[in-house]
Amino acid sequence: MEHIGILIGLLVAHVIGDFYLQPASWVNSRNTKHLQSPALYLHALLHGVVALLLLLLISFVSYKQAGQLPSKGSIQQLTSLSIGIGPLCIVAIAVLFSHFIIDAIKSYAGSSTLAFAIDQAAHVAVLVLLWALLTNQLDALVIRIFTINHNHLAVFLAYLVILQPTSIFIKQLLSPWTKQLDELNKPKEAEHLVQLPIQTTLAMAGQRIGYLERLLMLTFVLMNQFAAIGFLIAAKSIFRFGNLTKSEDKKLTEYVLLGTFTSVAITIAIGLFTQWYISTP
Repeated sequence: MEHIGILIGLLVAHVIGDFYLQPASWVNSRNTKHLQSPALYLHALLHGVVALLLLLLISFVSYKQAGQLPSKGSIQQLTSLSIGIGPLCIVAIAVLFSHFIIDAIKSYAGSSTLAFAIDQAAHVAVLVLLWALLTNQLDALVIRIFTINHNHLAVFLAYLVILQPTSIFIKQLLSPWTKQLDELNKPKEAEHLVQLPIQTTLAMAGQRIGYLERLLMLTFVLMNQFAAIGFLIAAKSIFRFGNLTKSEDKKLTEYVLLGTFTSVAITIAIGLFTQWYISTP
């Protein structure tokens, strides 16, 4: 697709403005004062300026490269694709206002991971839309979106299955051993039976590690990078099983091994089946 460099420039401007030129004090001010925060307005203005500078730089470089090409036909082709300063300024202004609106809404949503992900997705979606409008690629973009077929849906389904459904299945499969470990680790004194908040937090962390592990493994299977799966399992073994070598930790070691190999087997099986499905005519 034409002018892909402009889209990359817009994304670079977004990353620089959001993660390198935004002090933590601006974020705190925006989340507490919301629309009354001067930092919100400065941050949006900064995004517009950075976007304009990078767009102008990309436009200048394209003109420079066109002037250095030896073929006259190639020069005329690049010149016809070049974009004037006026449209670039309009795009920069649109970046400014869209970023202000999205960040203003996000300031009321808190600092959760979900809010952050939605915020960044909204910014990227706006940048892609502005790029498509600027470069007359909207029709091509819509066509690409509507060319999603059953193969794409199969891959999406595979990623969905290896997350929560697989986690629930492994939990149910290991439930007999979980009860045994709970009995062995149960404190003898009643006053020590209260579950601490850190225990719940660590359990959630273990679940997230399982998610990331299966996401990586499925990606490696779909890319035919099985050696990377071996490296991943080996790395986990070093960090996870290093403190489980004592004889009294035998049951816990077996429990962890069973959970790990079950997770690996399910993910590889789903990955291989998905790979076979999308490769079948």
